[in-house]
Amino acid sequence: MSTRSPRSPSSPAGEGRRPRFGSILGIPVPVVLIALIASAIIGIQLADALEQTTDNRTGTGSTAADSLGGTGNISVGVPVVTETTLGTEVQRLIDSGTIQPMTSFDSANCLREQGIPDSILIMEEVAWGGDQTAGWLLVHGPLDRETLRANGGIVSATVVLPTCGTTDGDLTPQQNRLWSGDVMIGSL
Repeated sequence: MSTRSPRSPSSPAGEGRRPRFGSILGIPVPVVLIALIASAIIGIQLADALEQTTDNRTGTGSTAADSLGGTGNISVGVPVVTETTLGTEVQRLIDSGTIQPMTSFDSANCLREQGIPDSILIMEEVAWGGDQTAGWLLVHGPLDRETLRANGGIVSATVVLPTCGTTDGDLTPQQNRLWSGDVMIGSL
């Protein structure tokens, strides 16, 4: 008598094993979940960065320029401009064609003090940098605003303290200048 050991029915290797996780369109579920979590984290970081760049567009209170003989507190609605956002702000000003209402700030005298022969294309009261120093953004250059709007081009931008061009400040032209450089403008 032969004794046979009980055999399990033969089955091909791996058959009978169920995959631990399923798949979606052939992609394992853990990979899909990791991709979704990574996308959510990146989205949250981008939303936070956007919020930080737009939240500080208004500010009130006294600034460092006030102690230097500036014109006073920053008005509500004055944009906060940094080196990073300067190009965007200049483009917005050129596109909108907004002209600052008459003010006691003498932009022509300020440009002369700075040694800049250009004429003012547009100007705006701003809060400059992280400390939101009261200042003026002067956009100037050889082109007129309509040509810039139609064709784009390079304009110069200078950010100055409110004391620029005045005789009542003890600051040199270099101390009155917060930033100066060129900005590329796109056409409308």
